[in-house]
Formats: sequence, C-alpha cells, structure tokens
Amino acid sequence: MTINHHPDDATLVAYTAGAVTEAISLVVAAHLEFCPQCRGRVRDATALGGALLADLDPTPLGEGALAAALARIEAPVETQTGPGAAPAPIAAPARKPGTDDGLPATLDAWLPDGLDGVPWRTLAPGVRHFRLSGVDSGEGTVRLLTIAPGTALPHHGHGGTELTLVLRGSFADEVGRFAPGDCADLDPSVQHQPVADADTPCICLIATDARLRFSGLLGRLFQPLVGI
Repeated sequence: MTINHHPDDATLVAYTAGAVTEAISLVVAAHLEFCPQCRGRVRDATALGGALLADLDPTPLGEGALAAALARIEAPVETQTGPGAAPAPIAAPARKPGTDDGLPATLDAWLPDGLDGVPWRTLAPGVRHFRLSGVDSGEGTVRLLTIAPGTALPHHGHGGTELTLVLRGSFADEVGRFAPGDCADLDPSVQHQPVADADTPCICLIATDARLRFSGLLGRLFQPLVGI
C-alpha cells in the first residue's frame, strides 16, 4: 500500500497530546495502522513531549495526594468515580470467521462483522452512510460513507476539521486523489467536491468536529435531514 496523503503535523501532535475529539482520534488511530511514516512521527512527538515534561520544575503534591492516587490505581474500574475517573474501556468483540477484510482493528468495536455487516442507510442516490455511535465528536460526527463509482458529493466547506480516511476504492477532489490508506486533513479554508473515481465504491471513514457548509441550495436543504 502506497500512502500519499497524511494528517498534518499539527493534527498528529494534538492527537499525541490528547487534544482532539474522540472522533478525530479514531480516524488518526485507524490511519496509523496503515502508515509507518505517521507512526514514526507520533513516536517523535511523544518523545518531544516527554522531554518537555522532564524540563518542567516539579510541583509539590498536596497532603494525601499519593495515598489517593495509589487507592485509585488499586480500585476496580467500576468503582472509580468522580472528576478524572477513567472511563470503562470499550470491549471490542472478536470478529466472526471470514471477516478479516483488511479493515483497521481500531474499528472492530463498531464493525465486528466487517464491511459485509454494516447496516448502511441511504443518504442520496449512490451515497450511503453508517454513523458510529458512542463516539464524542463535539459538534460534528464520525461515520462510514460509501460512494458509488462516478458519484459526486455536494460541494461543501467546513466549519472546523474534516478528517477522511479511505478504506476502499478512491476519490478525487480539488485537493488531489485519495486511495486506500490516504488521509485527507482539511480545515475551514478548503472547499471541495469529492467524486468516487474508481470502478468500485469508495468507502471512507470520516470525522468532523463541526458542521459542514454546503455551497448549493440542495445541499443546504439536505443538511438537516442527514445531520452533517
């Protein structure tokens, strides 16, 4: 797999620092499974962050802080409550036999049956989607989108970040051509109209942290119905 498009350095640094929404983090994590180059960039960002922390002056702990921290570590997950308590991890069900279809393992919790088991819903002729539930996306969404060959999405801009990872097929827009493993990292300065340009459907994982801005009247009328 040859990957030509990657998340911006700023996005990878924010991901490493935990400063992006869960939805954006999910797409970055899925891309990292495909991309050794970006895994190296994340390792570098982690090392830099550790070095910066090591240079900070120590801050004295409050009375009883160490004992409270040790008690939290030893407590069962289900009894940990209050501010800062770690959420219970999402259990990723094992995939059924025959569903190893090359999808990133990051998505197993939502797609235990692989792409064949996705309950697609129609958005428009040639376009279907599946929204991933239980993922914090701020004012945006995270969803799978499948676009039939030759189908164009409405022309639109972005109120924030839009991160798109191609899983199958390909699309082309004003930015370039995106194939499996490629990640389009777009900000409010970009307006585009993706078109599926292969002989097979283009299947993407898309996360946004704000609503899209459709250019045409049809797109703006359609937006409240699809929630993007």
